[in-house]
Amino acid sequence: MKKILLIAAAVLSLNTFAQTPKVKVSTSDKIKTEEVSKLKTAARIDLTKAGSANKAKAKAPASGTTKTYYADYEESVTGLQSMMERVHVKYEIIFGDDGKVYIPNLFMRSVAGDDVYLTGTYDSATNEITLDNNQDIYALMGYTLFVSRKNSTTGNPDTEKYKLKLDPQTGIIRSEDITTFLTLYITDGNANETYTDIRAINYYPEDMFPAPETHKYEYTDQNNNRKETTIDIVNMGTLCYARNLLPTCPNAWIEGYYDGDDIVFNSYDIGDDDLLMMFGSYIEMVPSCRFTYDSYDNTYKGEEGINLMDYYYYYGGGLPSTFYTDNSCSDMVIYADAATGISSLENAKEPVSTEYFDLSGRRINNADKGISIMRMKYADGTTKAVKVMK
Repeated sequence: MKKILLIAAAVLSLNTFAQTPKVKVSTSDKIKTEEVSKLKTAARIDLTKAGSANKAKAKAPASGTTKTYYADYEESVTGLQSMMERVHVKYEIIFGDDGKVYIPNLFMRSVAGDDVYLTGTYDSATNEITLDNNQDIYALMGYTLFVSRKNSTTGNPDTEKYKLKLDPQTGIIRSEDITTFLTLYITDGNANETYTDIRAINYYPEDMFPAPETHKYEYTDQNNNRKETTIDIVNMGTLCYARNLLPTCPNAWIEGYYDGDDIVFNSYDIGDDDLLMMFGSYIEMVPSCRFTYDSYDNTYKGEEGINLMDYYYYYGGGLPSTFYTDNSCSDMVIYADAATGISSLENAKEPVSTEYFDLSGRRINNADKGISIMRMKYADGTTKAVKVMK
């Protein structure tokens, strides 16, 4: 789906992508539209047509250590008052030998690309990563997108810097203050306007997760064509992530959990910039969808009458400013037999000791209800931390 960043030449009051909507979607009581300011001019610039020369990229370090993480975080989406979830996004963070840290940019990657970094410094004494303020990620024709910590009182770029904390016990990097926003601003050099906000960032080390299992997946698309493809599922006890459940967002993951023999997948996960993956119908959205296990044919079947759709706010143009969807999946079926080898915690070597931590890094007696971190130590002195859900 093509996305166009709208920029007002006179007043920077935008916060959306222009698209070509096909189907109008009504919202449920759980989703409230916010007041969207009207652009005062028709001047618009399509940043997606800009070349790579317009990216203000951080330079790669001369030398350092690259570590792979999967991140979960909250992100604002056009037209919604609440923060939504972007889950299991793969990032490679570079710890430079010069003390600098290079973190892949989290904002507007569909426009800015996935090769733009945010820079910061790492303090080994405090395990703090402090991100630099006012980092440009994209520029064109006098307009610039830049990233900074947001001042909670004024809404403007803050003089204080955004901080992350590395937990030496688990290897997790998380926001030091989960209520503080890291914000993408747009500016013409005189006035700044918020484009989107991110908060409550959690980077989980790659080795916390078992290898994904690939499963056959069937669905009926919005044109009533029966389709077949595959999805990847990462199983972590009760918790799971699924990729490609909405094939028009092939790299996006949806979080779910096992409830008895069934799988329940959540709505409100972000599929792409300003684009949600939502379960429901064209009349009403629902917070989740149950895939019921059928032992007869060894499949998980999605609820009858419930579709998985992309979901976005359209602003401007000749159509009403409201929510629309372009693509949907119905009659969804996941085949339980994995198409590739199965990897799970049960297949790993036995630990000699096990410790549990909550998501703040505090040691706990056992896995709490919800998400916890299990740290295992083995006879050869090696350790492994995994994310578990109870």
